[in-house]
Amino acid sequence: MQTQRTRGPAARRHAWLWQLLLAAGTVALGGCSQPHAYSVIQPAPIARVEDAESAPFAAFQGDVETILKQMETSYEEVKDYQAEVEVILFEKDGSTKTEKSLYTFKKPKWIRLDSLSPHPGIIMVYPDRKGKVLVKLQGLLSLLTFHLRLDDPLLRTPSGQRMNQTDLGLLIRNIRHSVTDQRRGPVSVSEDKNTVQIKVLADDHFREGVETTYQFVMSKQLRLPVEVGISTADGVQEGRIIFRNLRTNINVSDDLFQ
Repeated sequence: MQTQRTRGPAARRHAWLWQLLLAAGTVALGGCSQPHAYSVIQPAPIARVEDAESAPFAAFQGDVETILKQMETSYEEVKDYQAEVEVILFEKDGSTKTEKSLYTFKKPKWIRLDSLSPHPGIIMVYPDRKGKVLVKLQGLLSLLTFHLRLDDPLLRTPSGQRMNQTDLGLLIRNIRHSVTDQRRGPVSVSEDKNTVQIKVLADDHFREGVETTYQFVMSKQLRLPVEVGISTADGVQEGRIIFRNLRTNINVSDDLFQ
């Protein structure tokens, strides 16, 4: 989630933020509505979902199609969800960068990101009234809001993934593609007490012409994805995305996205 690189992935991932800060002084104050800064549904203390008591993953026995269907069925029953998303990026020099945000989703396609670290207080909401991404800063720039297109360079990430491509529903569809029509290598399936793992070499979900080794981790309790490992085709680790404290059907208010 490999293109030719002129800068490290972490540096490019944060580029939009610094551009926003530099541009803030030239942006006029808008009369648009701003997202409520303190209306986030607070999660429980951080703990891996896998640590919870698990229910049986019915008729598993290494059957990938069974796993896919159970995830799809579980997601159909989800009306909204919230998770603390941790993104770990691995640099070529062996160092890592970690980002954390509180991610809230409500069907059909309302998304809110509250940055927790390393830049706490930044809020992003999609869609606004014009189908754009609303970005609200904090601190001295708290009166400023930005309304950016999904493909705006300020929001660009190394993977090419857009904000409207971050929900679990799309991830589950991409997992199916990765083990079927977009598979480029063997599929291996394993399990432990609380999770099922699928590892496969497949077409990258967001970068055309790139093959990526994915490790998808599914919670047996929730029957939903809770982690994605990303490596190059030859096994060099690029990143991990972990969904901590994933909670579903928690009655998220529409006001959280206004």
